[in-house]
Amino acid sequence: MRSRQLVVACALALSGCQSSPSTPTPPPCTFTLSATSLSIGASGGAGSVAVSTASSCAWTASSSVSWITATGSTAGTGPGTFSFTVAANTGTSARSGTLTVAGQSVTITQAGLACTYALEPAGRAFGPAGGAGSFEVSTQSGCAWTAAPAAAWLSISAGASGSGNGTVTYQVAANPDAAPRASSIAVGGASHDVTQSGQAGCAVALDRDRDAFPVSGGSGRVEITASSGCAWAASSDAAWVRITDPAGGSGTGSYRLQYVVDANAGASSRVGTLTIGGKTVTITQAGTASCSYSVAPVDVRACMAEGFSRSIAVTTDDGCPWTASTSAPWIAISAGSSGTGSGTIVYTLGYNFDAARQAIIEVRWPAPTAGQNVRVAQAGCTYGVSKTSIDVPAAGGDFSFDVISSSTDPSCGGPLQDGCMWSAASSASWVTVTSWMPRWGDDRVSFSVAANGTGSMRTATITVRDKVVTIRQAGS
Repeated sequence: MRSRQLVVACALALSGCQSSPSTPTPPPCTFTLSATSLSIGASGGAGSVAVSTASSCAWTASSSVSWITATGSTAGTGPGTFSFTVAANTGTSARSGTLTVAGQSVTITQAGLACTYALEPAGRAFGPAGGAGSFEVSTQSGCAWTAAPAAAWLSISAGASGSGNGTVTYQVAANPDAAPRASSIAVGGASHDVTQSGQAGCAVALDRDRDAFPVSGGSGRVEITASSGCAWAASSDAAWVRITDPAGGSGTGSYRLQYVVDANAGASSRVGTLTIGGKTVTITQAGTASCSYSVAPVDVRACMAEGFSRSIAVTTDDGCPWTASTSAPWIAISAGSSGTGSGTIVYTLGYNFDAARQAIIEVRWPAPTAGQNVRVAQAGCTYGVSKTSIDVPAAGGDFSFDVISSSTDPSCGGPLQDGCMWSAASSASWVTVTSWMPRWGDDRVSFSVAANGTGSMRTATITVRDKVVTIRQAGS
């Protein structure tokens, strides 16, 4: 009995000493895609993305746009491939969509439709009477286009714009000139050429084939010789050359055509063309770079007190621009800060009773030269005092000192050198200047000092322009 109990105890002890084995945790799933972006042509087509992962890992795939659709399964476990189809892009703009495969984004970019245009027929010829014409536009569906005539005598009567295949109908105006003419209608980079013959037996002759104008422009004329009843039309290819007679630019027989050329504000010369009865007159015009300028005077000397306006003359050709400016606050330009052609700059100077000063007035114009500086020098004044310090008793009293002044330019002071104006100012209330102010030239400053009851010495100053006189008063 005792032995059996020992066996049972031993068995229980052994079972308590052993543990059951645990199940290992599987590693997390990771996914690798064969591509994260793909490019597809405008015609569309099939595509695929391969998924690499562990055999037990599940994944799904989806599209964010309707034009990308799955062709196989949208879910899988372990390695696999998601296949899809991209529909044709009927628009001319590129587009993009997104696939989500195994939790990752794949961008699909699709090119837009590349439009090509063909016109049938490629051109037509018309007689002098003009008439109606048409041509067919062939292009891909969704490709937009606009018909654009290159000449005023061509006009679109139907089909001015469209999308895909279409028809353009146009009208050719009668040709009033003896010379033939040609132009075109453009559609999407393609061209439909139009030629038209001239009036038979109608010859136009001009008295010139060119004319030249200065930068300021002006008026011109062309003598037209033609048989009676011979119609002609005149036009200008430049907005700055304007036909004034005949109104509308059309006439018959011999005529004196008149036109005007606007001023040229640009530095470069320019060229325009008058077309009259199929013949041309070349119009050339100088630019501002060809302008010549002169400025007078360029050196100005002025005295301290200025009570009048001064002027600077600018001489140049009509239409030639210029400007005038200064950074000196004591020079005021009252007229002529800018101009065209010859003109006058008017300016005034402020009074100056301190040191002499100078500045420039900048007159500027276009290339080839930048301009001209006008130097303005204004005389000033120098000052001296008979005493630089005065000792005053505690009781105060009346005192004085002399001021001597002189112009920096002797011709500005007059026979008594009285051209300089000055004032004396006290820094303390207990020093009072009793002479009236301001004063001119050489003169005396009188002042009074109040009694000092403080018991301590005190100090003040009297200032005359750049000179300082120190007043020292003893204490009581």
